[in-house]
Amino acid sequence: MNVIKKIAACMFTISFVFILSFPVFAASTEDVLYLSEDSATDYVGITIDGNYDDWADKPHTQIQYSWDTGNNYHLGALFRDAEYVYLHIKMSPTGYTQFNGYNYRFTTDGEVNYVLAVPPDGTSISEGNTPLVIRRQNGYKIIDGASGFVTRRAGQPDEWELSIPLSFFDKNHYDRIRTIAFYCSNLGPQELIATGTPTLPFVIAGAGLVFATAGYKLAKRNRKK
Repeated sequence: MNVIKKIAACMFTISFVFILSFPVFAASTEDVLYLSEDSATDYVGITIDGNYDDWADKPHTQIQYSWDTGNNYHLGALFRDAEYVYLHIKMSPTGYTQFNGYNYRFTTDGEVNYVLAVPPDGTSISEGNTPLVIRRQNGYKIIDGASGFVTRRAGQPDEWELSIPLSFFDKNHYDRIRTIAFYCSNLGPQELIATGTPTLPFVIAGAGLVFATAGYKLAKRNRKK
């Protein structure tokens, strides 16, 4: 009987973790929006190449100051997976429409880093896609593994995307990062937040399956006796 109870407890744990592994979209507050809990399916296909089709199914939020009215707002999305954080910004179609890559504040589990995104030295943003170099704002050092593109089209607002490896924020324990937040005073007061670690639920579920299998074999062996 004790073995059966143990098996039931293991199965309950597996079911509970399975439920938690689904993505969760939380409600927004005035200045904070939780875009998504991490799920592998949320990030499949995000490529930093100046083609924004892979952002079409991702939730975005409006970024604007209180004095901006009507459609005078920017759209932003922040996601992460096991190795990178991804940012997408589309500027307002009216008013402030052009790219600004300064004062990007990323906060990872309470630790703040400022990042800037700029065209390669000696170049400027022109019509079409322009690659971006992602640097530390303090010291101007290039962030290894980071990449970005900004797109400018006649008569349309600028749009850009970038990715930064999580190892930039925590070289030794980037796999433990839980919460990543993005804020830029040049865009608006809202803070975009992505939470979770994508592999943890599946690791726990895998461990639960091991315990359940062991319990089943033990019960089977006891019945034979």
